[in-house]
Amino acid sequence: MKKLIVTLALVAAGSLAYGQGTVQFSNGGFYKISTETVVAGVPDPATLAPATGAFSYGLFYGIGESTSLTLLTSQFGANSTVNTGLIASPADNATPLNTVGIPGTSGGQANVYLQVAGWSATFGTDWAAAQAASTAGTAGAYFGETPVLLGPALSPTLGPGIPIWQLASGTNPNLFHAFVMFAGAVPEPSTMALAGLGIASLLIFRRRK
Repeated sequence: MKKLIVTLALVAAGSLAYGQGTVQFSNGGFYKISTETVVAGVPDPATLAPATGAFSYGLFYGIGESTSLTLLTSQFGANSTVNTGLIASPADNATPLNTVGIPGTSGGQANVYLQVAGWSATFGTDWAAAQAASTAGTAGAYFGETPVLLGPALSPTLGPGIPIWQLASGTNPNLFHAFVMFAGAVPEPSTMALAGLGIASLLIFRRRK
């Protein structure tokens, strides 16, 4: 009887471990993650350093929660050395990361919020330190992130993982687009506007003088 109970417990534990909703963490054929450069409003992946292990990518999730997400520590991505701007498996820096399981979820679940962030791999798993260093303008400290997205219904465990990235710019507003990793603080639009007003007022003052 005890053996039967132990066996059932192990089976149940195994089901929980593998019975997760899945996503395609890699951005597939959409090679649009860059460092600092934006061309015509679109991140330019040609600027992404191809060095092995230069950048790490993390998937954040929240089950019914969009403001306090959890980093999925069981699986990180790395910059691909084959296709610039592609999130790849750290095992070979080439293979796309598909069928990544979200703990505590199941196939078909549709209340999971997601976000992807990228940062300099020198910070290890400490994305918050990378973000702080980037904001402070530390040389070589890159950080960038997508908006938070209410993901589509997750794929079952054995599926290929539900796509969470747009195939191209503007193809699906409900999926992730490209993002840029910056080294240094990025001026807010309001800051830029104030700076513009300041410059304009100086020019007017000069003309009147």
